[in-house]
Amino acid sequence: MSYSLGQVGRSQIEGIIESLLGASCDRVEETRDAIFQSVVDIGRKRHTMVLKICHTFLTKHNKLPKPHRIILLKLMEAIAKEHIHDISGDLASELIILGSSELTNSKEVVPDWQLAASGLLSTLGIQHARMVLQELLTKFKPGVQPHYFVVQTLGQLATSNAAEVVPLLKTVMARMLPMLGAAKQENMQWVFSNAIARFCEAILDFLADEQRAANARIRPEDFEGEVYSAYEQLFSVWLLSRESRLRLAVAEAIGFAVQLCAPSALNDQLPKLIPGIVQLYKKHQEHYFISQCLCMVLDASRKKNCANVSALLDNLLVVLHQHASIPVDGSSATSVKNHNEILRCFAVATKGYSDRVVSFLLSRLEVTQEKIRVPTLEVLKHLINSCDDELEDKKPLVVSGLKILLSEQSVKVRRILGQVIIAMAHHHYLSLEGGDLMVEFVVRQCAIDPNAKAVTKQASDAATLKTLRDMNDSVLLLITTTITHMESVLWPYLIEFIAPVDYTLAAGIVCRCVATIGAKKREEEAEDYDINFDELVNLPKPPELIGRLLVLAGNPRNGQGRGEHVVNCMKALVPILHERLVDLWDAIVPKLLSYLSEQSEKGTWDQKHWEDLMLKLLSRSLDYVDNEEWLMELGAALGDKEKVVGRYSNFPEEKGFLFKCLGVILRKATHKQFVQKYLDIMFSTIRHTSQVEREGCAIGTGFCAASHLDLVVHKLEQVTKEEMVRKSKGFFGFSKDKSEADVERIKATVMLCYGYVTFHSPPDLITSRVEVNILRSINPHFAKIKDTVVKQNLIRTIDLIGRALHPDHLKRGDFVFRKREDLINHLLGYIKAEPMNAPIVTETRALAISALATLAKLEPKLPPADQFDVIKVSTDSVLPLPVMTTPSKKKDSPSVAESNAMLSQALSEVDVLLNVLLSKEFSDDNLESIFKHLEPWIQSSDEMERTRSISILLSLLKAYLVHSAGSEPSRHLPLQGQLLGRMVPRCSDPSLVIRQSAVECIQIVLRIATCTPGVTDQLVDALNLLRERAENDEPNTLFSLVNDLSKVLCKKVASDYLWPLVLHLMEGLVDFQGHSSSGACVVLNNVIKLRGSALNEQIPDLIDGLHDKLQHISNQQTRTGTLRCMRTICHQYLHQTLTHLLKKPLPWDENLVAMWQVLSGEVQLVQQVFAHLLEVLSLSLPYQEKTKANRVKRLETDIPKAATNAIGVLCEVEELQEVVKQLFPRVLATLLLRLGVSSTIEPPESKKAPSCISVAVDTLKKFLVCSGSEVMVDRLEQQSVWNLLEKEDTCPHGMLSIARALAEGNPDEVSKTVDALSSSLTSIYDPHRIAVVAFYSELVCTLAEKDISLAEQIMNNLLGRQVDNNYVVRMYCIRGLGNMADIGGSQVSKFSTTILSAMLAGMDDREDPEDLITMEAMSGLSRIFEQIDEGHVRPILINITLRIRPCFEKPTPVVRAAAFTLFGTLSRFGSGPSEGPFLEQIQTNFVSLLLHLNEADPVVVAACKVALQKLGPLMKSEKINEMFQKHLNPAESLLYGDFLNDLCKLIVQDFTDKVNFYVMNAVTFFKSMWPEVKSNAALFVGYMLGNLPNEKSGIISKEHVCEALILLLKDPSPHVRASTAEAMSLLYEY
Repeated sequence: MSYSLGQVGRSQIEGIIESLLGASCDRVEETRDAIFQSVVDIGRKRHTMVLKICHTFLTKHNKLPKPHRIILLKLMEAIAKEHIHDISGDLASELIILGSSELTNSKEVVPDWQLAASGLLSTLGIQHARMVLQELLTKFKPGVQPHYFVVQTLGQLATSNAAEVVPLLKTVMARMLPMLGAAKQENMQWVFSNAIARFCEAILDFLADEQRAANARIRPEDFEGEVYSAYEQLFSVWLLSRESRLRLAVAEAIGFAVQLCAPSALNDQLPKLIPGIVQLYKKHQEHYFISQCLCMVLDASRKKNCANVSALLDNLLVVLHQHASIPVDGSSATSVKNHNEILRCFAVATKGYSDRVVSFLLSRLEVTQEKIRVPTLEVLKHLINSCDDELEDKKPLVVSGLKILLSEQSVKVRRILGQVIIAMAHHHYLSLEGGDLMVEFVVRQCAIDPNAKAVTKQASDAATLKTLRDMNDSVLLLITTTITHMESVLWPYLIEFIAPVDYTLAAGIVCRCVATIGAKKREEEAEDYDINFDELVNLPKPPELIGRLLVLAGNPRNGQGRGEHVVNCMKALVPILHERLVDLWDAIVPKLLSYLSEQSEKGTWDQKHWEDLMLKLLSRSLDYVDNEEWLMELGAALGDKEKVVGRYSNFPEEKGFLFKCLGVILRKATHKQFVQKYLDIMFSTIRHTSQVEREGCAIGTGFCAASHLDLVVHKLEQVTKEEMVRKSKGFFGFSKDKSEADVERIKATVMLCYGYVTFHSPPDLITSRVEVNILRSINPHFAKIKDTVVKQNLIRTIDLIGRALHPDHLKRGDFVFRKREDLINHLLGYIKAEPMNAPIVTETRALAISALATLAKLEPKLPPADQFDVIKVSTDSVLPLPVMTTPSKKKDSPSVAESNAMLSQALSEVDVLLNVLLSKEFSDDNLESIFKHLEPWIQSSDEMERTRSISILLSLLKAYLVHSAGSEPSRHLPLQGQLLGRMVPRCSDPSLVIRQSAVECIQIVLRIATCTPGVTDQLVDALNLLRERAENDEPNTLFSLVNDLSKVLCKKVASDYLWPLVLHLMEGLVDFQGHSSSGACVVLNNVIKLRGSALNEQIPDLIDGLHDKLQHISNQQTRTGTLRCMRTICHQYLHQTLTHLLKKPLPWDENLVAMWQVLSGEVQLVQQVFAHLLEVLSLSLPYQEKTKANRVKRLETDIPKAATNAIGVLCEVEELQEVVKQLFPRVLATLLLRLGVSSTIEPPESKKAPSCISVAVDTLKKFLVCSGSEVMVDRLEQQSVWNLLEKEDTCPHGMLSIARALAEGNPDEVSKTVDALSSSLTSIYDPHRIAVVAFYSELVCTLAEKDISLAEQIMNNLLGRQVDNNYVVRMYCIRGLGNMADIGGSQVSKFSTTILSAMLAGMDDREDPEDLITMEAMSGLSRIFEQIDEGHVRPILINITLRIRPCFEKPTPVVRAAAFTLFGTLSRFGSGPSEGPFLEQIQTNFVSLLLHLNEADPVVVAACKVALQKLGPLMKSEKINEMFQKHLNPAESLLYGDFLNDLCKLIVQDFTDKVNFYVMNAVTFFKSMWPEVKSNAALFVGYMLGNLPNEKSGIISKEHVCEALILLLKDPSPHVRASTAEAMSLLYEY
C-alpha cells in the first residue's frame, strides 16, 4: 500500500521521511528495524520535522493498520525521549493531543496500540506533565467511564515524574474518586486500583524528601481525605470481587494507601481490614502482594500506634505461621519474595509485641509435627538475627522453649535447629542455663551414622543424614573457633562426650574442639585448665579417658579421619590424665602425628604397623606408671562390659583393637582372677559374625597366653565344650538354641584363637602341646567345611602353627611336624574348591598358598608328587585370574579395589611358595619341575599372565643364581636352550616390565650355565646395559637390543644346545606380540649368519620352517627379516617371476609385494626391471572405450595398471634412490601421462580392486619420495595436490602444481622432462595432450631470462596447439602464453606482438562455453602489460578498455575478477600520451569498482582493491590515493560503510563537478542483478548526498535520485530495503 501526504511545497527529505514511514511496517523484522533506526537517525537531526510528519501521517491516514500505527507511535516515543527538553510547547501539545486520540480512539482495549500511545504520553510527561494531565483530565467527563489506558497512563505519569505530578494529584483524585463507584467492569476496577497504588507510591516517594515536601508545603495530612475515600471503595467493594487479578491489585493499593490514612481512621478500620486481607490467602495461589500488603498494614499500625492491632495479633500470627509453613520454591522469585515478606511481618510484629510473638512461636514448637516445627524455627532464627534488642529479655525463655526439640527425630527439624543454635551462640544464648543442652544436641547430631540400617531406608536418606552430620560438625567447629565467649561454655563440658561409646562417630570433631581449647589453655597455663574430676562427677575419670583415646586412636582413618584430632587431644589432655605419662606422650605424640602426615601425603596406609605403634605406646605407658592398681583400673575401664565393651556393637574395628589393648594389659597383669574375669568378658562380648572382632579377640588371647597359657587353653576348651553345640545348656533349657551358622562362627573364633595362642606361647612349651592339645582340638573341624569364614580362619590357624614350629621360632632344628602332609592336603582341597575364570572374591587362595609356603619351609623337603600337586594347584588357580573391572551384583561381594588387592596378595604368595620349594633343593631337575608349570603362562597372549609368570621365573632364577655362586652345581644346565628360546621373544615384548625381566632372566641363565663362579664375564655383564636400554620402547632401540643380545648368545651357547635354541626361536616368529616375534627374528637371523656352520644337517628343515612360518607372520618387521633369510634361496627365480607377477590381479597381497621388493637387492637387476616397466607403459593400450547409452566410457586395462603399481612398489625401497634419480625425467613424464589418462578412466566394478587413478597417484608419491624430491613432496602435500589429481576436471590443476614443484625442487630435470613430454603433444589421446599443455603452461612461470631458449621452445609448442579441437587444450595454451610475462626482462617485449595477438584472439574465441578462455586471456594480458612498454599498448589501449568493460558485470566471479585486474594493470599506461583518454575511462568505471568492492565473492573484492590501489595515483587526488593505499589491503578486511562514507567526503571535496555524474551512474546500479551491489549503490548515493554541502546541492538531480531511492525501498530484497533506509537517513538536509 502507498501512502502520500501530497507533493505541493515539499522538500525531498519530507518525501523520504514519508516513504520511510510508509515502509516502516516491513514484513521482515531486520528490515523493519533498519527503517525504524533510519527514521530515528533523521530524528536526531530534524526531530521537529520527523515528529510533525509522523503526526501528520497518522492524522491523514485514519485507516492505517494498527501494527503500522503502533510502530509510528513507538518511533515518536523514541525520538521524543532523546529530545524531550527540546520539544516546543506547541509541538508537545499537538503530540499530546495525538497520543490522547490514539489512546482513546478505540473504546475496546487494544493493548499493543494503546500501550504505544500511553508510552508516548508518559515520555512527554517527563517535561510536560501538566499538559499531559490537562489533556488526560479532559477524558474524565462526569457520568462517563474514562478509558482504561487513560487511567493507566495517569498512574505511569505519577511514578515517572512524581515531583511535578504529586502537587496536582488532589485535582486528579478529585476527578477520579467520583468515578470509582461507577466502575463496574473488572478491568476498569483493576486499572483504577493500580493508578491509586501508583499515586500513593508517588506521594510517599515525594514525602520521603522532607526538604522538597516542605518547599512544596505538602504534608501527609493533605491526602488523608482522598486516600481514605479511595480506601473505602477499594476495601468495601472491590476487594470482594471474584476476579483474582483485581483482588491482588486492590491489596497492593491498600498496602500503599493505609500509610497515608489518618491514625484514628486506620485504627478504626483494623478490625475489618486485617481479617479482610487475611481472607485473600484462601482465594489466591500467589501470595506475594497479599503478604506485602499485610506487612505494610502492620508497619503503618505500629508507626501510628494503633491499639486495635493488639486484639488481632493472635489470629494474625496463626495465619502468618501457616504461610511461613508453605515450602519455598527456589526457582520462583515470587515464592522467595513472599517468604521474605512473611518473615518481615514477624519482625515488624516483634518490634511492637515481642513477648506475644515469642510466646506464640514457643507454643507452636510444642506441636510434634515436622511441618509446624520447621517453619517455626525458621521464623525464630530470623528474629534472633534481626531483633536482638527486642529479644534481650526473652533469651532465657527462648532457650527453655527449645529444650523440647532436643530429642526430635525429624531430619529437617534437626537441621534447622542446628542453624538456630549457631545463631543463638552468636547472640549469647548458650551461656544461659540450658545452653549446654544445645551443645549436647549438636554433638549428638555429629554422631549420626548415615549408613545405619535402622535410620535409612534408601540412598537419599543416607545423603540427607550425612548432610545433617556435616553441617553440625561445622556448627561445633565454628562455635569453638570463631565465638570467643563460647570457650567458657565448652570447657571442660565437651570432655564428657569423649568417653561414651554412643558418641564414637562424633569423636573426631569433639576431640578436635577439645584439643583446640585444651592446647590453648595448656600453653597459656590457664587457671581453669586443671580439672578436679572428683568435683565434676559427670566427667569421665582419667583411666576411662586414656582407654577411650587409645581405642579411638587405634583406627585413625575411621570417623572421617579422626586420628590426627584424637592424638592431638591426647597431647592436650595428658597433664590432667596422669603426671607420669607427660614426658612419654609429649615425646611420642609428635612422632605419631608425623607418621600420620607422611602416610597421608604418600597416599598409603599400614594399619597393622599403626596398631603395633599404639600397642607399644600402651605397653610403655604401663611400664612408666608401673602400678598394678592403676593397671587394673585401666583394664576395668576398657573391659567394662555394660558401659564400654558391650556398647561397641556397631564399631567392630574399635572393639577389635580394644581386645588387643586388653590383651596387652592382661599380659602385664599378675592377678589370676583379674585375668580370668576379663578373658570371660572378651568371649562373652565378642560378636562372632565379625572377622575384625574375631581377630582382635584372638590376638588379645594370644597376648594373654604369653604369660597365662594354661588359663587361656582352659578357657578355649571350655568355650569349645559349652558354646560350640547347638543345644543350649542354660537353666532348665530355657535359653535359645543356636543355629548351625552360629556354631560355625564360634568355631571360626576358637580356631583362630588356637592359632594365635600357639604363635605367642613360649616356644619351650608349645612343642609338647601342639599335637597333643592344639591339633587334637582343631583336627575334627577340617573336613566338610561349608562356611567360608571358618575355612579362612582354619587356614590362618595352620599358618600360625607353621610359623610357630619353624626352627627359627623354636630355636631348634630337630623338631619334625608329623601332621604336615594332612594339613597340606586340606589346603589344596580348599584352593581347588575356589571358582576359576572369575575375579577373586575371597582371601581363601592367598591365605591357603601362604600357609602352604609356611609348611613347605619345615623339614624335611616335600616329596616330588606332593610338590607337583602344590605347584600345579597354586599356579593354575592364581595366574589366569582376571582383574575385576566392574563390581559384582551379588550380595556381600567385594569392591573392585578389594578384589584386586586380594589378587595381588595371591600372586605374591605364589611367588613366595615357589621360591620356598626351590630353596629346598637348588638343582636343574627341581628348577625344570617348576619351570614346566610356568612355561605355558610365559607364552600366553594375555599380557597380564605373561607378566605374572615371568616375574615369578625371574625371582626363581635369582634365587638359583645366589645359591649356585656358593656351591658347585653342574655347569651345563640342560634347560638353558629352552629357557633362552622362551625368553628371547620376551626381550622385545610391548611391556617394559616383561622386557627388562626377560633380559635379566637371560643374563642369569648365562651366568649359571656358562660362567665360572667368582670369574667376571664381560659379555654376560654387558647385558646390564641391554636391560637399561629396554626402557626405551622405540623399534630401533629394541632392534639394537636384540641384535646385541644375539651376538652374546652366539658366543656363549654351546653347539649341543644350539638346535633347541633355534627351534624355540622359530616358534617365536609367530608370537602373539609383533615386537616379540620381530625380536626372535633378529636373533634367528644372526644365529643363522654367525653359527650356520653348526647347523649343516638341519638347513633343509630350517628353510622349510621359515617358509611355513612366512604365511602366518603378521608383524611386518618380522616378515622382512624372514624374507631376508629366504632371499638367497629365491635369487634364481627372479627373472622368470617378472612377467608372472604383472599378471597378478590387484590388490597384491603382502607376500607378492615382498617378492617384488626383494628384487631391489641388486642395482643392475632393478635397472632392468624399470626399463621393462616403462616400455610396457609406453606400448600398451592405456584404456578401452565402450559406448553405453550414448555415453563413451573409458575402461581400465590390466597390464599398464599393474606396471604402474610395480613402479610404486619398487619405489618403496629406500635403497633405490640413486637408480630412480638416473631415470627421473623418463619415469616422471611417463607417470604424468598415466595420471592424465587414469583420471578419465571409470573405477573398477569390484570394490576390492584399486582404481587406476589411485594407483597412479600413489605411485607418483612413492616415486618422488624415493628420488629424494622432498621439496616437491612437501609442496604438493601443502597444496593437497593428490586430491586434485584424482578427478578428471581437477587433474590439470594438479599438473600445474607438479610443474611448479618440479622447477623448485629439481630445476636440473626441467629441460629433460620437457623433452620427454614433447612427443606426446601430438598424442591421439586427449588426456595426454591436456596433461602436457597444462604442465607446460605452469612451467613457463618458473623460467628465468637465462632460460629463454627453453621458454621459446615451450611457446612454440603452445602456439602449435592453439588450434586444437579440445577447448581445454586451447585454454591452457592461452594461460601458458600469458605466463610468458613471468620471464621478465626484454625478452617479453621480443615476443609481445605474437603473444598479444594470441591473447586478443583468445578473447574472441566463440567456442568458450564458460568464458574460461576469455578469463585466461584477460589474466594473461594483465601480466603481459606489467612487462611491456607503452608503445606496444597505446594503439590498442582504449580498444582493450572498451572490450573488458562488459566483463565487469559478467555472472562468473572469476571473469569479473580478471576484468578488474586487467583494468588495474592498464594503469601503467595512464600517464604520458594516453593520460587523458585513460582518465576518462577511470571516471567511467570508477563507480563500478567501488560497488563491487563489497560483493559476495572475495576474489572479486580482492581484484577491486588491487585495481583501485593502482588507479589511485591517476585520480588527481592525493587524499583519495592515500586512502586507497591505506585501507584497500587485499589481505585485510574492510569496514565498507565507514570506508565509503569517508571516500564520499573526499570525492565531494576534490571532484565536486563529478558528483552528479557519479551519483547518476550509481543510480543505474539500482537495477543490478546482485542485491549486494544494489545495497552498495544505495549507500553510495546516500553518503554522497549526505556529505554534499548545502550550497552545492543544486548540482544534483535531487528529484530523480530521491524518487529512485523511494522506488528502491520497495525492492524484493530485505537487505536492499534496509540499506536504502540507511541511505535515506543521511538525506536530512534535502
